[in-house]
Amino acid sequence: MSVIPWFSIVFAQLVDRLLKRRLHHGLLLTGPAGIGKYELARALAKTMLCKSPDNEGPCEQCQSCALFDASTHPDYGELTSDKQLGVDKIREGISRLNATSQLSGSKVLIIPVADSMTESAANALLKTLEEPTDNTFIILVTDRMAQLLPTIVSRCEKHILSRPHTEVALQWLRDQGIHNATQALLDAYGGAPLRVQSALEEGASGVSYVQYQEGLETLLEGNNDAVSLATKWQDSAATIVDWLQQYAHQAYLQDNSPPMFNLYQSCIRSRQVLLNPGVNKIMILSSLLAEVKRPANRLG
Repeated sequence: MSVIPWFSIVFAQLVDRLLKRRLHHGLLLTGPAGIGKYELARALAKTMLCKSPDNEGPCEQCQSCALFDASTHPDYGELTSDKQLGVDKIREGISRLNATSQLSGSKVLIIPVADSMTESAANALLKTLEEPTDNTFIILVTDRMAQLLPTIVSRCEKHILSRPHTEVALQWLRDQGIHNATQALLDAYGGAPLRVQSALEEGASGVSYVQYQEGLETLLEGNNDAVSLATKWQDSAATIVDWLQQYAHQAYLQDNSPPMFNLYQSCIRSRQVLLNPGVNKIMILSSLLAEVKRPANRLG
């Protein structure tokens, strides 16, 4: 299992401590979405379970590695949910950790979206973090550490991960066969290369950045209106708001325009509102797009 290059140093450090039996049983990986935190967690998990790991990571030859690659490792689990992660799921994971290892090695549990835990679920996990069984590791992954209970955060070893440098990210995208990636495209996805990769995959759902640019151009040229675009883009509302926020930020840096600063602030507020269920996405987007369309707000 190859490690994402910009995490090679932190991976090597964690593996070194694992081999010396000095690695904390509860790890919290946090940072922006789409930078590869989950992929790092899986690489660590595979190494933790491997029968013959070395400083490079898992051996890739043992039964444990083969089972991990086949997604059938009996001592490995991930807890996910379409909505909030409830207490029953957490108890299910804890039960697996408390059981005897079937391969006489470590047991590993990953929670890929740890901030989705309900309060009762987090409290159920807390006892295991405080009193772990032998050879047990729990890896929490989150884009929003502030949403976790402080007691959960305090019981984990925190690793705050950053976006890769632009050239590193673009080279990685090229290595994945994405040769049309540009800095502008990377910036549009918050500097997160895995978000770019996901968006450009064949059959990816939602509005692409190219479609967004074309739509914004027609809006500014007067060949489209805010409500029509908002209706068309409502299923990708959060992404569109992120892109509009970036647009406003760049325009403000270019012209020091007060209307652009106001638009930037509006995007921040709108992003928070979109976190609430049942909001009128068309109304939110059309309001922002109307701000964009005002002559005083245009770039140039």
